[in-house]
Amino acid sequence: MLFPSTIIFALSVVPMMMMLLLGRAAAFSFSHQHHLPRLATPKVVSFLSASSSSLDGLPTISSGDSPFPPLYGKTLVSIQDVITAQQSSTQQTTNTNNNNPKVIFIDASWYHRPDPTTNQFRNPSTEYTHGPRLPSARYIDIDSVATTHELFPQDNPNNLPHMFPPPSLFGVAMDAYNIRNEDHVVIYAKRGAVFTPRMWFLFVSMGHDENRVHLMQGSLEDYIVEVGGESGGVEVHSLADGGGSEEGEIYYEEEYMEYFDDGVLDVKRLYNAYAKLTPRYKVSVSQARHICDKEEVLDAINSNLKSMESNSNDDDDDNDTIILDTRGSSYAKGHMPSAIHLPYAQLVDPNNSLILKPTSEIKQMLDDRGVDYLNPNKKLILSCGSGVSVCHGYLALKQLGREMSNENTRIYDGSWTEWREYPDLPKVTSS
Repeated sequence: MLFPSTIIFALSVVPMMMMLLLGRAAAFSFSHQHHLPRLATPKVVSFLSASSSSLDGLPTISSGDSPFPPLYGKTLVSIQDVITAQQSSTQQTTNTNNNNPKVIFIDASWYHRPDPTTNQFRNPSTEYTHGPRLPSARYIDIDSVATTHELFPQDNPNNLPHMFPPPSLFGVAMDAYNIRNEDHVVIYAKRGAVFTPRMWFLFVSMGHDENRVHLMQGSLEDYIVEVGGESGGVEVHSLADGGGSEEGEIYYEEEYMEYFDDGVLDVKRLYNAYAKLTPRYKVSVSQARHICDKEEVLDAINSNLKSMESNSNDDDDDNDTIILDTRGSSYAKGHMPSAIHLPYAQLVDPNNSLILKPTSEIKQMLDDRGVDYLNPNKKLILSCGSGVSVCHGYLALKQLGREMSNENTRIYDGSWTEWREYPDLPKVTSS
């Protein structure tokens, strides 16, 4: 016999269940009508096939804590670290509380030269679209999430490439990518790419918790081998045809759907629509940290030259600024006075450009050049060709234990691309 209260409860619950089912059906219909690029849940069999008992005892999430111990506080992470953290992340997302911190993969593939085998430039966004990718990976283009002349003509009047973005643009982009302040960001790239440190530094310069920004050591192809190949580790599917299985998830929210094309974000359209709104992602800086302009570099050079003219023999003079130039062979054709050559290619494994060399080897390189990198009172400015490879130098200094501050370690955003265009700026040339 049913009591009246039971009948009332049933009558109240059934309509709610019907509304939920109808809502899910409507969302499914909406996604297919708009041909949304759906990200399939990749078949990461090799590390998700462990028994459920191996997933027990995950850390309880509390304010200020990270549920991913293999990653927290580590800038350089191994593929096995990433696999373990992704296992934990998958478990967390199956819980009822989907507001937990997540592990977010960022495809930072970017190529500055043609492929040596084809002599053609590779298109990283197309490669991302057609896969393979890591689970629910985002593709971020340093030429789009940037202070472009098109969006910010007053801030970039000379149309310099991939200048660091204003915080407002970065925050809007993070909302679209569904990346939150508490998430762990793991940056990776395909074999043949080199400049993942530039993406890492983008997050650092925008104030994302450095304990939660990580560089995977090795390529996507190395990851695939580690997890047992594509058949057992990473599903190959294309976003161009609506990509993925029906069980897949869209990592971004409905309001941002129209700004994605085959999984690639149209940053210009997004910013024009959201520029006046306050992003959910909270950027903790008023401008990119550790970034300087040509005037600051010129002041440092003039100070160095004045010190040289005075014939100062004081090796402990902290007033001098060390300028490190991380370019390759182009350094010899022209560079800034007193700049020390530290080629980025010599900072990475010669057999795998996505793996940083051991700190002992990097230390020897800096010692050989007389760089007092551990002195926090000694100011360092890093420059390169266009503000990309310079981030290898910054990363190397961090790994060596330099005490970084916004004042003592700076990156010249415009770098040689800007400097060479001004005839009145001092230069050392080969001619």
